[in-house]
Amino acid sequence: MRPDGHQVEVGRFNPGSFEWAFSRFIFRNVDGNSRRRLWEKLIKMMGNDVQLLQAIDEIRDRRIKSGAKNDPETVALGAWGKSLRNGMRLSSAIDGWASPEEVMLISAGEESGRMISAMQSTIQLMEAKRAILGAIIAGLAYPAVLMLMAFAVTYLFGFKIVPAFSHVARGDEWTGMARALINISWFAQNWLWLAAAISAGLVTIFFVTITRFDGPPRVFLDRFAPYSIYRILQGSTWLIAVSSLVGAGMRVEAALQQLSRHGSIWLSNRIEDTLAEMRCGMNLGEALRRTGFNFPDPEIIDDLCVYASLSGFEQSLKHLADQWLHESVKRIRDKMRSVFGVSILGVGGYIAFLVTGMMQMQLQMSDMLQKTIR
Repeated sequence: MRPDGHQVEVGRFNPGSFEWAFSRFIFRNVDGNSRRRLWEKLIKMMGNDVQLLQAIDEIRDRRIKSGAKNDPETVALGAWGKSLRNGMRLSSAIDGWASPEEVMLISAGEESGRMISAMQSTIQLMEAKRAILGAIIAGLAYPAVLMLMAFAVTYLFGFKIVPAFSHVARGDEWTGMARALINISWFAQNWLWLAAAISAGLVTIFFVTITRFDGPPRVFLDRFAPYSIYRILQGSTWLIAVSSLVGAGMRVEAALQQLSRHGSIWLSNRIEDTLAEMRCGMNLGEALRRTGFNFPDPEIIDDLCVYASLSGFEQSLKHLADQWLHESVKRIRDKMRSVFGVSILGVGGYIAFLVTGMMQMQLQMSDMLQKTIR
């Protein structure tokens, strides 16, 4: 029952059901734009003195009237409203429905009494992640298409074109690039499927282990793509999250502890080592430097060493986070351009090699036919 006396409609999806779990997965991992718009609506309504629970119920009622009763956002709002009526805080209610960073920022806002500011920081963090991920996806899209094209061309030459020519003469009768094309055809017919499986497996292993794989080898690999791109992505969002939590009234150490609890193994290891150095009397910048991880970036560490010893660290941290966000997007785009260039040269050179080999096969086949006629 709502405070205004109306019965609360909780929807046909029961907590724990497949539909409910699917809605939560989509709302958290796919529908980031809906979450961002929802935070914006809550900011506007709470800024006009509407209570949080009332605002959530009103937004949900409007969605139900518009025909979006079973939409993931509507299901999320119903679950949040039910949790708030049961005495839970918003940060607990959205746990599982939003990213760990969003949960932490909202929790900090509740503790400091600055909920609207925390929601604004949440939107900023979401937009930062979207900008960085957008740069990564845009940079990887075309190279991925080129790699698929390379596999397709290899299949075409290996199974269709080259076998038609190889019937004219034995493999050892071909020379030069034509002989190389025969070898590529043999490889494609016998091992292309394994090469494709290994490539897919390596990509899968990379994405599965990138949040868990750590140690001295990983510190070295973090200097090079694609691991350096992940370091920049995590470092940017981490710095924005720290500045937002500190801006919401949380101490730096407490903010780092929150991020460590909700972070990946890779991120938690860096934060825990930083906290250990801070407990020895180091400021944030000095602690990051002494860990030896070069996280989030050597330039940022140098700036933090300066700002951490000055007054107004909260404002300086926010300014540094915003500045580093724009710099990170630029650096990722530069790295993606390098990947794009290497992909163009590699795949373009490979296709040119196949075409040249094909031309040589035609010339050698013509010579073989003339010799046969004579």
